[in-house]
Amino acid sequence: MAVTRAFVPRMRERGAGRVVNVSSMGGKITFPFMGAYNSTKYAVESLSDALRYELRPFGIDVVVIEPGAIHTNFAGTSMAPVDQYQDTVYGAAIARAKTLERRMMATAVGPQVVARAIHKAIKRRRPAARYVAPWYGGFVFALLAITPTRVVDALIRRIAFLSPKALRKPAELSGTKLRAAA
Repeated sequence: MAVTRAFVPRMRERGAGRVVNVSSMGGKITFPFMGAYNSTKYAVESLSDALRYELRPFGIDVVVIEPGAIHTNFAGTSMAPVDQYQDTVYGAAIARAKTLERRMMATAVGPQVVARAIHKAIKRRRPAARYVAPWYGGFVFALLAITPTRVVDALIRRIAFLSPKALRKPAELSGTKLRAAA
């Protein structure tokens, strides 16, 4: 916001400009155990939408880049804090989340894909409001747009082991450890 505030007055004077914000696919889709991160990306999406409405009359475009799985240290860093919850009712779900993270990263693309999306957003005469990187991540958004929320919720809970059966009490998860200690 500070950078945008610093540059917008000059852009308004010129009658042209472009603001490019980097969000995430996580700004459109919430993932289990990523609520704090996802909420910051939803905020970037919302701020960008508001700025797009407010600044377009001055010839200023606002574009959002929405990266998906990109080869960086982000995945490992973001999942590291959840280890402290492995001996809770979420233990199985956390183990599953880490497995899903590894699978997702196996299909990740390099950061140059995001750089190309940013370049496209800068160079296009009439840029789109959003660029998903890699582009095929847009299919996920299209599928979500036509799928009822309850169905998406059920699918995500199933994939992430967030069912009542999977969320057992910690004692049930480590029953053998408790018996061995006794």
